Amino acid sequence: MTRNMASQGNSMVARALGALSARLPSGWSVRTRAQPRLRTYRPDAVAEIRAPDGTKALLLVEVKSRLTAREASELGARLAPVVGEGGAAAVLVVTRFASELTRDRLRKAGLSYMDLTGNAWISLARPGLLIATEGAAKDPSPTRRGTRSLKGAKAARLVRALSDWRPPVGIRDLAKRAGTDPGYASRVTRLLEDEDLVQRDASGQIRTVDWQGLLRRWSRDYDVARTNRAVPLLAPRGVPAFLDRLRQYDEPYAVTGSLAVPAAASVAPGRLASCYVRVPERAGERLDLRPVEAGANVLLLEPFDAIVFDRTREESGLTVVAMSQCVVDLLTGTGREPAEAESLVTWMTAHEDAWRA
Repeated sequence: MTRNMASQGNSMVARALGALSARLPSGWSVRTRAQPRLRTYRPDAVAEIRAPDGTKALLLVEVKSRLTAREASELGARLAPVVGEGGAAAVLVVTRFASELTRDRLRKAGLSYMDLTGNAWISLARPGLLIATEGAAKDPSPTRRGTRSLKGAKAARLVRALSDWRPPVGIRDLAKRAGTDPGYASRVTRLLEDEDLVQRDASGQIRTVDWQGLLRRWSRDYDVARTNRAVPLLAPRGVPAFLDRLRQYDEPYAVTGSLAVPAAASVAPGRLASCYVRVPERAGERLDLRPVEAGANVLLLEPFDAIVFDRTREESGLTVVAMSQCVVDLLTGTGREPAEAESLVTWMTAHEDAWRA
């Protein structure tokens, strides 16, 4: 088994260095070389990059068949101090697939990486080199064990519960808060642990939550116009007139998107009014909206789950969605909405007391 693992590691190194060679500028080269004597670390391989002027840099290569974001954080803490030992310029992590979160953790630790799908980030100060390429966004051969997605209403309720309330929280209390069963809550929590978005203590309680990363991760499995049933409509007298009518609407509703951003965090007023309602067709008639195929200025959304009506708040006399729901809706919206989401996240980070229980 040891020989098989070593053979697989050598194969991954060869494939990664072949891909690296193909990405190097003209006149540059890369080759393996004998390992230097290091005090604290024995790499899986050592590569030497040579620039046209003869300047060289050593890369210590660490091979991981699979690497979760949590493992990447732990690896970063362990290997970042190794840079410089034996004249090494960088540590290069080679793996079969590195998720977006895994890549983020490696970059934050100052480690370079390459995966076998084409995701790569290699940064050297001398000789000056930066390689940044994108490969697969999703694992082409994912493990079949456990929950691997945040799709669906139950997962959404758990994300909202983890985002909207501060930890600590136990699995049973989390499941109760989200209205789901403890078994499913435990499986999703294990996924979020692997992706370094939550951390649990020895008793199993969730102690910390990276709510910013969690909302961005949710947005990969959610789409405001597809997860919900979206009905485009026209308010013939314009969005302000539609909002005036909406303030008098006597059925449940919740405005989302740009118009749900607090005034203090707003970048610019939105041209499209997005709003959750129980039955879009009925609401459209009562709110004097017209069905259109193009040129809509109102988007009525039939919600995928009643969670969109939880923890609503008031902005300018309108009922609007919770901050966390607003973020994911903007992240998966159109035009400048994803940029508005990032601005909102920045504001939320500085004002957690204003929205997080």
